[in-house]
Amino acid sequence: MKLLSIVGEDISQLVPVLYAYKEKFNHHILLCDTLTRTRAENLAKGMLRFSNASKLSWKIDIQLIEESTLSLVAVQVQKGVGDFKTCWLNISDAYPMLILLMAKLVQEEGGQVISYDHFTNTLHFIDNKQNITCETLLPKMDLASYMMLLGYSIVEQQTKKELLPNKANIMALYKKPSLFKKVRKALIDQHFGHRVRFDLARSTDVLNLLQDIGILDEHKKLIPKKQKVLQGDLFEEYIFWLCEALHPDDIAMGVKIDFDDKTQEPLAQQRIHNEFDILLIHNNRVFTVECKFSTHLDGLEIVYKYDAIIDYFGKSSKAIIANISSKAKENYLGMKSSSSFQHSTLRRARLSGIHVYHESQVNVAKFQSLVGSFFHIGGKDE
Repeated sequence: MKLLSIVGEDISQLVPVLYAYKEKFNHHILLCDTLTRTRAENLAKGMLRFSNASKLSWKIDIQLIEESTLSLVAVQVQKGVGDFKTCWLNISDAYPMLILLMAKLVQEEGGQVISYDHFTNTLHFIDNKQNITCETLLPKMDLASYMMLLGYSIVEQQTKKELLPNKANIMALYKKPSLFKKVRKALIDQHFGHRVRFDLARSTDVLNLLQDIGILDEHKKLIPKKQKVLQGDLFEEYIFWLCEALHPDDIAMGVKIDFDDKTQEPLAQQRIHNEFDILLIHNNRVFTVECKFSTHLDGLEIVYKYDAIIDYFGKSSKAIIANISSKAKENYLGMKSSSSFQHSTLRRARLSGIHVYHESQVNVAKFQSLVGSFFHIGGKDE
């Protein structure tokens, strides 16, 4: 069986079909034009890696269709495809005229035309009378499979299994967030030799928890190399567990990904490496949460950063920026405006599929409700 996929701007729309029918098709043909050729080449690389890792025998071909020769598309494509009767045509947001021509050719010879809906994770079959039938939900991918098929590499990550030993202590720390915030500041001030305005002796329970986690030494002093953990990583772990309780299909923390820059920017010469505080996938859509525990942020810079990189995961991807800060704020269209995240920044974030959660402390119920509704993920653990 052959799967003929038309490559558009968003190759993530093709990936769930490739994964769902990985054992059905042994010959994959990627149709592209000059503008999407680089994306097709990158997708082919990812498919080859996935095929080898999964011990599949995929034959992968790329066929370039020039816009000036669309009238000859049947002749061109059939040289590589042959009989359309054993072919499925996998369409996406690609070149509309190419989709119409190819759909007509495939349907006339008895082949299948399919279209994936990445918002509902369902597959639609289109017959030669333009009737549409809906397939059940497609299988759900893990992060590793999704990234591999896109041609990306996960260089580093922390999984649920690795983080589990500290979960109880992390959750206990944040049962009294105001107290932990004071202890955290006092320990950092003490570490840098600044004046400590809080009596640490009054919070032995918090100090014991931090010692159990391995951040404080036997004298309840901050271990120098653990400064970054206290300043940010503990907050990331806490947010990780709040998101994990909603049962996404897969989730990881501190995920470092190697993007091939040529995938999205043909003129770029260097590879991109980006780290994501929390990365999760649900119903074959990727989401990310950026965790900030700071009162000194350039909110616009963070929004621009995420606006530029979440598209690497597909047009349906979204991001939440979770910032805990004591800066004054006010409501603006359901989001919190402050000197870090001003009105114009929040407008830009909303247009880019980014939500800014800016509070003095995390309200668990409201935050999980936000994550669930914004990322379309199910209910939390009791």
